[in-house]
Amino acid sequence: MDVELVIPWEEPGWDEYVSSHPGATMYHTAVWSRVVTESAGYRSAAFVARRDARICGILPAAEVRSRLTGMRLVSLPFSDECYALADDATSARALTESAFAYRASRRLARYEIRGPAFLRDGTRIAPEASAGVSFAVDSHFSNFVIPLVDDPDAVRATFARKAVRQTINKALRLGVRVWESDDSRDTGVFYRLYALNRKRHGIPPQPRSFFARIRAELTDTPRARLYVADVASHPVAALITIEYRGVTCAKYEGVDTSMRKVLPIYPLMWQAIESACLAGHTRYDFGRTAHDNEGLCEFKSRWGTERIAMPYYRFPPSEGISTVRANSVKYRVFTGLFRRMPLGLFCAAGSRLFRHFG
Repeated sequence: MDVELVIPWEEPGWDEYVSSHPGATMYHTAVWSRVVTESAGYRSAAFVARRDARICGILPAAEVRSRLTGMRLVSLPFSDECYALADDATSARALTESAFAYRASRRLARYEIRGPAFLRDGTRIAPEASAGVSFAVDSHFSNFVIPLVDDPDAVRATFARKAVRQTINKALRLGVRVWESDDSRDTGVFYRLYALNRKRHGIPPQPRSFFARIRAELTDTPRARLYVADVASHPVAALITIEYRGVTCAKYEGVDTSMRKVLPIYPLMWQAIESACLAGHTRYDFGRTAHDNEGLCEFKSRWGTERIAMPYYRFPPSEGISTVRANSVKYRVFTGLFRRMPLGLFCAAGSRLFRHFG
């Protein structure tokens, strides 16, 4: 078996292998690797395993080199989950060993894999490296997923009656209207709402150019969609979903908090869920949520979701950038500083800093 360092969007067999593998997600596709690495200025560090010249496994990854957050190899920045896809355990281990050796050769302090390897028979295995080295596991995140059928009303019936179904109806009575936009100019509409939402939490946003690339390049498989909720033609909430192989992922959203009284996020989410049902999709993915964000976990649990553990693996054992606890002093200081910034300065800071936090 041979393992090669490749650039996913320049590897002819990459997407063909991904599309054939039962464990693949939109985060494994070549176009997602390209958008993430090029937008943030990362060095791609993806690996392909071959047996008799045929691909038998892939592992997307990128280098994050930062004086602020450290030098590390991540599979994959800005991705909820992104693990090795392989035909068998031997291929999965070879990919991890090669990436581990690459980390050492590039003098990267840490290595993070977002999820256990997924084998073609459906088996999940934790990553291992050679020389007796093992990874520490971090269970800071869970995912929330709605199983879908082609009858939207049947799916809606699984939602909490008062907390979700009645709230959707109330928002519609208050004049909320939801529509899907295919106009690139509406990226600006989305971005303002997204930035306002991030500022409320004190977390710097990715730059507008990142979302422009998502909408421009994820047009087929995977495909990005933008939904906008407005009241009297005034946008009050927006959502970017990404579809891949029967899964609709609610990836990025924004809400004008001054208009929270009209509850726009509920009909906005419902429109995306209903569209996914009618398209024949099998899952609606709310995305990862930190366990210490109890309010968001509760919100997602009311939509008839299944809660799924999302283990991350790290070497050496340490707290990762993506798993800093919300009750820690450094998190409170960091977010408090950004909450107090004017919106323009806040967005400018996010554009400068986002690559450090992948």
